[in-house]
Amino acid sequence: MTLNRIAPEAARLARRPVLQAAVDASARCDDREQYRDLLDRNRSAPPAMWAAQQAAAQKLCAACPVRPACEELALRDGTGDRASDDLVRGGRRGQELAIDREIRQVGRLAAAAAADQQHVVDLDVSARERFTLAYAMDVGPVTKQGLRRDAVERIGAMAMRAADRGEAWDIAVYNAAGIDITDEFAFAREDFGDLPLAA
Repeated sequence: MTLNRIAPEAARLARRPVLQAAVDASARCDDREQYRDLLDRNRSAPPAMWAAQQAAAQKLCAACPVRPACEELALRDGTGDRASDDLVRGGRRGQELAIDREIRQVGRLAAAAAADQQHVVDLDVSARERFTLAYAMDVGPVTKQGLRRDAVERIGAMAMRAADRGEAWDIAVYNAAGIDITDEFAFAREDFGDLPLAA
């Protein structure tokens, strides 16, 4: 288990995939089967037993390095119900989560959900986006079409190193509309030295 801490404010600002990755990597209750009886109420358990389980679950959560991420996911996912007291997530009872979600943090959670959805859309667009990288060498012009952004960065960095040696020139990147967008890529700026070399 990796102990990556996440602060409450960082959790509130993070996108859902980041929160989920933090919980998956570092949650103290990462073995859900082992902790199911602790975090989820058995319907046949008497109230006194459930109260003891809740206290133990909240103690487990209090020492968890990613408790704020777990709480934020529970709030965004709609976990918990004001009418029933049947779970603990992120150190909070289901009723507390429901009250926060439905009364106290409605606007913030709606904005977070919208930002999460936009993040998914942006990732999808980015995954489909393709570019053309063109440059000239002694042997003639080189054009590489249909490249993803990461491939443009890798190949562009190699072309820039070739340009430093005088072996390539006129390096340019074009979007699907044929517009030169070279300056949008790190390899075209002076900070391209941190890019990984191609294998």
